[in-house]
Amino acid sequence: MRQSFLMRRRHAAAALLGAVPAAAQAPFPSRPLTIIVPFAPGGLADILARLVADKLRASLGVVVVVENRPGAGGIAGARAVAAAAPDGHTLLLANTNLAINPSLYRSLPYDTQAAFAPVILAITLPNILVVRADMPARSLAELIALAREAPGRLNYASAGAGTFPHLAMALVLQRAGIDVAHIPFNGAAPAMAAILARQVELLASDPPGAIPQIAAGTLRPLAVTSSARLAVLPDVPSAAEAGLPGFEAVGWQGFVAPAGTPEPVIRSLNAAITAALAAPDLRERLLSQGVTFAPGSPADFAAFLRQDTERWRGAVAASGARVE
Repeated sequence: MRQSFLMRRRHAAAALLGAVPAAAQAPFPSRPLTIIVPFAPGGLADILARLVADKLRASLGVVVVVENRPGAGGIAGARAVAAAAPDGHTLLLANTNLAINPSLYRSLPYDTQAAFAPVILAITLPNILVVRADMPARSLAELIALAREAPGRLNYASAGAGTFPHLAMALVLQRAGIDVAHIPFNGAAPAMAAILARQVELLASDPPGAIPQIAAGTLRPLAVTSSARLAVLPDVPSAAEAGLPGFEAVGWQGFVAPAGTPEPVIRSLNAAITAALAAPDLRERLLSQGVTFAPGSPADFAAFLRQDTERWRGAVAASGARVE
């Protein structure tokens, strides 16, 4: 009897101790969520964040706020998330800049690999190489031939030195062995305005920016920088098909949390955002923008981010871009 009583006491104590961590861990979410977009409103990152936020409000039952914090190539917003409480209530809508900036900037206010907990890779998207409709080049091969006839006389616009469009174009030029002058602008919209105003001949643009101009006939697409063609532009070859075998330069957008966010919270966010990205209305809205959905596990995204950071290290070095 005595032994049985002691065994019951031990089992009860073990059960109580096992319940302590669960009781001590706050429920998630316990307050409103904030998604920080490190770019101005209106772009694809902002659209994606707001579409996902709408789905999270319904699935998690809390307010989800989208806050735009543009500045310094995404660094201002990233710094805010790196400094936020690691409880899953503050997320960064990260993009390719998160992988590019460690090589582009001499110093950053955070360690990219140590400051963030990857939650999910959401979408990937290439750039589209476009020329003005009045240009004689009707293919990438013809553009390369034109540039070789007059080295340095053609110009291309970009969203800024060290941005994904700049580096994607720099890789194209390097692989093609041609000299085309770089004219950086402060953002994708001014770069697009420059080519439409006939100030430059060539541009690498994300699909949402280029597709309307292609449809209107004001710009001519020569190639996409992904390894495969885009479903929304089935007649436009990949750069690999167009004469640069093996070429690929793809941008991406995803969600990260502050480092130290508990694994159960990361898994909960991953599941909720995965469900959001599967919603038919969200997919319909974004597929028309030329994106490819790429959700996976947090570990998948962590491995992708490490590889992409290393990939862009060489591209930044080749471009000569550097920000103090």
